Amino acid sequence: MKSIDADIKNGSIKNIYLLMGVEPYLIYQYRDKLADALVGRDDEINRKKYTGEIKDINAVIEYADTVPFFADRKVLILEDTGLFKSSDDTLATYLKKLPETTYIIFAECFKGDKSEERKYEKTLVDKRYKLYKTVQEQGRVIEFKRVSEDLLVKWLLKKFSDAGLGITKNAMDCLLEYIGNDMMMLGNEAEKLICYRLGHKSIDIDDVKAVCSRNIANDVFEMVGAMVAKNKRKALKLYYDLIELKESPMRILALIGREFNLMLRVKAIKDKGGGQREITSETGIYPSFTGRYVSISGRLGEEYLKRAIYDCIETEAAFKQGRLNDTMGVEMLIIKYAT
Repeated sequence: MKSIDADIKNGSIKNIYLLMGVEPYLIYQYRDKLADALVGRDDEINRKKYTGEIKDINAVIEYADTVPFFADRKVLILEDTGLFKSSDDTLATYLKKLPETTYIIFAECFKGDKSEERKYEKTLVDKRYKLYKTVQEQGRVIEFKRVSEDLLVKWLLKKFSDAGLGITKNAMDCLLEYIGNDMMMLGNEAEKLICYRLGHKSIDIDDVKAVCSRNIANDVFEMVGAMVAKNKRKALKLYYDLIELKESPMRILALIGREFNLMLRVKAIKDKGGGQREITSETGIYPSFTGRYVSISGRLGEEYLKRAIYDCIETEAAFKQGRLNDTMGVEMLIIKYAT
């Protein structure tokens, strides 16, 4: 990130950038920062964006090869295209003769499950292929990793401070518990809080509870915690609260399975003598939440967790085969593990 800021400040912007990683908020922010520094935001002629799979790479090359229209530069943004997983060298060959007036910004974001983040490169780029090597040689590759909790808190504090607001520690903890470490979602919820408390001096925990939307994954974690604690009433209440919010039973089931799988992985790491750093690195669990996973998984046996994961898979199969109503099927699973 500092290298991009320096390039813009020094007027030495490269013709090619690859912004890649697991933090879409920062990737999109710096994508726009680069593009805005090169071409006006409203210049629809000299600023073009492709999103998703590109079926005709020659059309992209044709646009890149034309001169800017009444401007000094033109910008081409290629976002989540999957080009870096292809062995096709057409674009890589063209980049070596890219016109000086054309700038290309690649943005490749990992959007899968956070527990799989450490494997994100396998789903984004293949460094063996010519395209990645060419961008590395001709331009700049910037990797965006998950922001640490300390930096995340500092970022939020500055955001609130710029709006003339403070925030209590309890309110900050509650906000992180509700939303997790997704910067995009945290940014949106922070804006809601700023609007809600406009004209006041501070944000407290009641404001967060009144304004912010809980992340469904956090509710499912609480539900699974209630299940393994044999608190059937709480587990079912959380489930039907989600159903009332129009959440799909299939999605809830998938998240239940994910939580049991994370607990199994945490247990395995702990049994091998691993600490919080290893758990965070290998599972993608946010550091603030690691202790809760350690606490719950420590009370459960390996066979119990494996059986729970298997039952989630079997329940999903029963849904898809029409042997079981989805809402009732998840309820039966919750009752089984909460009894």
